[in-house]
Amino acid sequence: MSHDRPKRETMTLEEATISNMWEIAAIVELMEQKGFCTKQDLHTIIHELRRKNPRARFPEMAFPEPYLLTETENTIIDDILELLNKHGLTSHQSLNLLERLGGIIEVGQQLAKETTH
Repeated sequence: MSHDRPKRETMTLEEATISNMWEIAAIVELMEQKGFCTKQDLHTIIHELRRKNPRARFPEMAFPEPYLLTETENTIIDDILELLNKHGLTSHQSLNLLERLGGIIEVGQQLAKETTH
């Protein structure tokens, strides 16, 4: 038995959860693209499973519900994820970058309010 297995990069629980969420989202997207079901079908099934298993219930806002997004929003999200992956950012780096972007947008909103009042 060989002990020369390649070492895996360790991952925080948050990174593992986010990674798992994106993998599930990709599977849902693929199932919808292939015509197996709609996101609303899956949402209905998830609610039924939560009803049957109340101990496994998470707060409603724990994860975003992708079916609520518009096509434009989905396209922008896909483009952003593609760029983050293209540049090899980790989930932690991506989160920091997006938080900084949110701050820039907030500053822009404040400046816009100040110039119109």
